[in-house]
Amino acid sequence: MTAMAEELTMDGLGRLLQQRYDEAAEHIRLESQVRSELNVAQQGPGDIADAGSLASESAQHDLVSAALHEQLHRLEAALVRWQAGTLGTCETCDGRIPVGRLEIMPWATQCVPCQSAADRGR
Repeated sequence: MTAMAEELTMDGLGRLLQQRYDEAAEHIRLESQVRSELNVAQQGPGDIADAGSLASESAQHDLVSAALHEQLHRLEAALVRWQAGTLGTCETCDGRIPVGRLEIMPWATQCVPCQSAADRGR
């Protein structure tokens, strides 16, 4: 569902959040499974090149796993705000966050002007 095809309602946004949360949780489960398989492979016989390759793959999986966990945490926080009825309200100015922004970045906690000001202040 896109904002262009159909305006996203708050109920629709809640379903979208839950879908994205479920997808992120599944990606984490699959990543964990791959990690387990890598750990088993590291225990087997191999040469120094195999060890280096496995170490590199392991580091890449660490980065992917961290990003997936961060995304899951953000989506979970957005679901909590949705359930509380505060999703879509800017934490800085109490203004409305456009639904289109929430569709793209459902964990957004600030409207575009407040986020821009915060980014400039960094």
